[in-house]
Amino acid sequence: MPDISHLSIYLSGAFGGICVLVLLLSLLIGYAYTERMLWWHAGALAAALPAQGLSESSPQLSAMLWVAQLAFAARALCVAAGSSGALRLPAIVLQALSFSLIPLVGIALVFLPFSAGLLGLLLPPWAAVTGWYIFRAWNQSKPWIAWMAFGQLALLAQHLLWRSAVPGLGQIDPHVGSLAALAVFAISIYLGMVWFSRLRAENALRVEARERVDPLTGLAMPRVFFDRVDGAIVRSHNLGYACALMLIRVDNIEEVVAEQGLDNSERVVLAASRAIAGTLRSHDSAARLTGNCFGVMVEGIAEGTANDLATRVLANGLRAGEWGLTGSELQLQIALVEIDRADIQSPAVLRKLEEALQEMADHHDSSRIRMLPRIRGKQGA
Repeated sequence: MPDISHLSIYLSGAFGGICVLVLLLSLLIGYAYTERMLWWHAGALAAALPAQGLSESSPQLSAMLWVAQLAFAARALCVAAGSSGALRLPAIVLQALSFSLIPLVGIALVFLPFSAGLLGLLLPPWAAVTGWYIFRAWNQSKPWIAWMAFGQLALLAQHLLWRSAVPGLGQIDPHVGSLAALAVFAISIYLGMVWFSRLRAENALRVEARERVDPLTGLAMPRVFFDRVDGAIVRSHNLGYACALMLIRVDNIEEVVAEQGLDNSERVVLAASRAIAGTLRSHDSAARLTGNCFGVMVEGIAEGTANDLATRVLANGLRAGEWGLTGSELQLQIALVEIDRADIQSPAVLRKLEEALQEMADHHDSSRIRMLPRIRGKQGA
């Protein structure tokens, strides 16, 4: 029969290794994504591990480190769950508790003999405030708050096991249970924080996408498009190629709306955007500039090839059935210009393209494509 004391050593090593691994991951992930809550969690583990090791040789110093762990754990929870809405009052209380615990660590260091008693006094209010905070955060912080709650229960169990004088089973060290609870605390809190961080990052990406992408067409927003136009003009010139700027208008949008029996023009605009996007390469850019007008920037083209691209866009519009408008055709008008000059001002070029489109509409021009003279060298726009 194996010596059960050896089992205690193996278990202690396993649980301690888990805590060290989570500590390192918290530091690395916290640094990579600037997540302060993971840094506080790493601080809680950094305080708890030596506290666990000193629990027999120096129980007073161990108790002082347990107080530090409570302070760091409270800060981590407060940073993670936030302080808005129903959490405002419990957040203030939890923050006050966490900040008040930190100076108590210094007091406990001066009065080491009273450290264990100090921890006994602090544990009930910490448990009460943390429980109240999680209870208020439960509805607005699912699903990751469940991991945080489980971790806080493990933290409470860890402290209770450390203070317990009940002997372990057989020859197993009673502090193995405390170390096991610390490992559960480390893993649960880490998983909850990583889950929360992922959800927050996804929400930030959605907010950024709303500012950069048109929600109807999926094309770039005008502000983003204009920035890309300026960059493409300079980039294409530096690489020794030209670029082309197009302005595209759906000329028969009202007729298509009537043909399709639609309440609004959104489906027509969406079909036009798909027809335009279907001709572009991955590094080209397009945007919906007004209700039925689109802008397209094509980078790195040979002279004269912009007209070929405009022809493909025009043909795609005539195949409107492929883009969701069965039985209809999108009659597009396109004004375009090729540019191989780096210092050109894009607003001036766009104004010339708008004038060309307006002239085509006023004169009912049968030609659907108007190509302006190529902008070269240092000549004016």
